[in-house]
Amino acid sequence: MGFIQKKDEEEREEIEGIQIIEREDVPDDLPENDVELVGAPSSEDAEEDTAPAGDEDASRRNKLPLLIVCALAIAVVAAVLGYVIGSGGFAPEGVHSATVTEDELDRPLATYTYDGAKHTVSVREAIESQYSLDVALTDEGTYTVPSAEVILTNVRNEILVADAESRGIEATDDEMASYAEETLGVSDFATLAEQYQISEDQAREIVRTNLLISKLYEQVAPEGAAEMPAQPTEPENGDESTSSAEYASYIINLLDDEWDSTTGTWARTDGEMYAAIDGASFDGTTATYAQATAAFYVAYQDYYETASTAQQAWTTYVNNLYANCNLTLLGVFQ
Repeated sequence: MGFIQKKDEEEREEIEGIQIIEREDVPDDLPENDVELVGAPSSEDAEEDTAPAGDEDASRRNKLPLLIVCALAIAVVAAVLGYVIGSGGFAPEGVHSATVTEDELDRPLATYTYDGAKHTVSVREAIESQYSLDVALTDEGTYTVPSAEVILTNVRNEILVADAESRGIEATDDEMASYAEETLGVSDFATLAEQYQISEDQAREIVRTNLLISKLYEQVAPEGAAEMPAQPTEPENGDESTSSAEYASYIINLLDDEWDSTTGTWARTDGEMYAAIDGASFDGTTATYAQATAAFYVAYQDYYETASTAQQAWTTYVNNLYANCNLTLLGVFQ
């Protein structure tokens, strides 16, 4: 089996609001690659391979790995990357609550073969894919071994980044700074590093990874670029019949080809918006909150259908990539 993403809508366990995505069988039309879980030698006989203070939301965000926060920061891509990024973090009780000493940090946790090349993921690499070594350091002076989800996250992202780069997708310094500012509200990587207790290089690489995956998503499912409409502002008096020019402007911004902005009249009267807001009573100069709300629901339904189609295209695409990967999880036992 490869790394296959769940496409059903079943209820799933969540960690800090991130759904834990389990593996499922490879679809019949995809090659079946194996994921093996084997015990590594014990640490005795193993041969070594050579958030600033602020509001509550900010406080909560700083408890999450930066990799997860980047993915959560934008609507459509966040929903999709939720599958790709997975739960992240360390399992509170991993396999025998395994830890390693400092001289064991370069032990292999997993090996995988993708596109004909073999790769190894060490304990250090798995930790530093989301955290700093200091975060993983225990009071006993050992390091907590990341959970299997962290390893899967790391491998999945490496596969997606490699695919993005094979398509010629790049992430310039200016693009990375803009992306960090847009998704995290901070474009300075030194600040991000301090905020999430990682190195500046880690912060830069995590933002780069997310940006490349976002660009790859846009190429694979460009129709998913649709923006989720904002809800109209509820009137202070709570009366849905409250009318204003602002509600009319809000509706016009959602009408697209149903409205002729040149003449200030309906371009056609057979559309969903016309029916939803009682178009015969809408003159473009004023509208009620109830009409604005009705327009929002029509626009949101269109957005949802577009986003769902894009997500399905993305899921199918990445599943075909993951099916070409054979992964062996080695594990670390005390």
